[in-house]
Amino acid sequence: MKSIINIIGLIILLFSNGFAQEKQFQVDTLQYQGTDKNVINLVILGDGYTKDELEYFTEDTKRFTHYFFKTEPFAQYANLFNVFAIKTISEESGAIHNSTGDDCPETEYEQTALSPRFNEFPKPIIVPKTNPNTIFGSSFDHYGIHRLVVPQHQEKIREVLKSHTPNYSQVVVLVNSPYYGGSGGEFATATVNIASNDIAIHEIGHSFTNLADEYWAGNMYAVEGPNRTQEADPEKVSWKHWVGTNGIGVYAYGGKGSKANWFRPHEFCKMQYLVAPFCSVCQEAIVETIHSKTNPILNSLPNTDTLTLNKLNDKFVLKLAKPTPNSYKIEWFLNDELIAQNLDSVYINKGSYMEGINSLKAVVRDTTDLIRNPEYLKRLYENNWTINSPNEQELTAPISTWGDTLETCYNGYQALSIKNPQAGVQYTWYDSANSENTIATTNNWVTPKLKADKKYFVEAAFGNKHSKRTAILVKVLPEIKMDYKIKVTKTKNEVILKITDPLDERYNYLWFDANDKQIFNKGVEQSNYLRTDNTNGELIIGADMEITKVYLQKVNKETTCVSEKQEVKIH
Repeated sequence: MKSIINIIGLIILLFSNGFAQEKQFQVDTLQYQGTDKNVINLVILGDGYTKDELEYFTEDTKRFTHYFFKTEPFAQYANLFNVFAIKTISEESGAIHNSTGDDCPETEYEQTALSPRFNEFPKPIIVPKTNPNTIFGSSFDHYGIHRLVVPQHQEKIREVLKSHTPNYSQVVVLVNSPYYGGSGGEFATATVNIASNDIAIHEIGHSFTNLADEYWAGNMYAVEGPNRTQEADPEKVSWKHWVGTNGIGVYAYGGKGSKANWFRPHEFCKMQYLVAPFCSVCQEAIVETIHSKTNPILNSLPNTDTLTLNKLNDKFVLKLAKPTPNSYKIEWFLNDELIAQNLDSVYINKGSYMEGINSLKAVVRDTTDLIRNPEYLKRLYENNWTINSPNEQELTAPISTWGDTLETCYNGYQALSIKNPQAGVQYTWYDSANSENTIATTNNWVTPKLKADKKYFVEAAFGNKHSKRTAILVKVLPEIKMDYKIKVTKTKNEVILKITDPLDERYNYLWFDANDKQIFNKGVEQSNYLRTDNTNGELIIGADMEITKVYLQKVNKETTCVSEKQEVKIH
């Protein structure tokens, strides 16, 4: 019996250990834009947060994310990022400081009434010697440099990422220490000192885009990069297309020694000073990295590449993750012929396809002013469909948006428009069914003023094909007659104009001055959004108003059609 109990206990123990090894931390989604195949997955991990401090981690991640997406160029491309925060738990709070750095600060800080976890401790303040047990072992004094805070258990970071967000693009480790520090490398790392947001973004410049420090960090870091070079010739430097713009030039790191032989593009960039913005060269490099890691075409409809015409809807759609402001240029090609530009969706007339195999292609390019490098400007994204048309198809006739009969006021205009205008199709308007005289070529056309019913015709054309003509009748509503007798009465303070003929309740009565500005009764205020134009045929104005004549107009309450204006003289 003891043996059975022991075996059961062993099984329970093995299962318990197995479950412990597979422990999953909670993952918060701070921002979601699309599948990880198309956008960048920014993952934030916490080090030195105990189970009871996870609410602090949540605050820190939100603070960092908000700041990150206020920083250019990340602000413009926020729609291409997912942000996930993994609530990793440490046994003890804080960061390791063995006090082995050659430059460990020794300055005491006089203020004591500050938050113990997120405060304004400046760079030169003494950091207590500590050795907490944290999940990633983040420690000051890396390479003997005090401010270099580096997670020592990087394999543990990879393990957590693999089991929680394996398709990560960029990782940020927030370290629960109030003292200044951080690092770049594979995982951007920053403490939660008041300057942590800028530290983290600076370090992302390293790990995300391979940007170099624009201060001199030592010979070990002296390598060519997007923003550091030994080429001093402005005509040959890799950022030559920016020289002379936004302060971009060729600046030496120093006047003597090895740093005199290295050059940077700007004198005030976040890669040198945390408080500065990224310079144009660094922003361009970041945008190109975003482009290389993403596809702004998140989805498309139809979502099948190969299609048969008799089973096909006429609408094709791209779902795009757009920058703000939108700088994408979209081009649609049918059998290599440009048929539409800068539309997220197009309608294709079945008669536009040729018999056999057809290709439809949507091409997306970013035309942002943040990029000047000709090589970067070549980058594009495509979505392709193959459409099989078993037979030759007739071009379908256009459809009027508002049906085949419309109304307009007497002596009024009418706008005629095509419902779902089709890409590459030309719409031509005529005044008769067989006329060869073109009135207009457009998908939206406004008629001249009409005093009698008129029928118009429109046809679609693509290549050598022409559709049947669609007829659209414009019916003209009856003319509103104007011939009223007006009584003008003057007093010391007022002038009263009143229609003496019987009033028609179907109409409102409006008054205007010689400049066609509406006049309201004395003491009546005009509403900016509500019609207050019905004077019931009477206008009362101040006697001091220098008006010699006014104009009366009727407005049909139902149709809002108006009459011609009738002049009324004030003697």
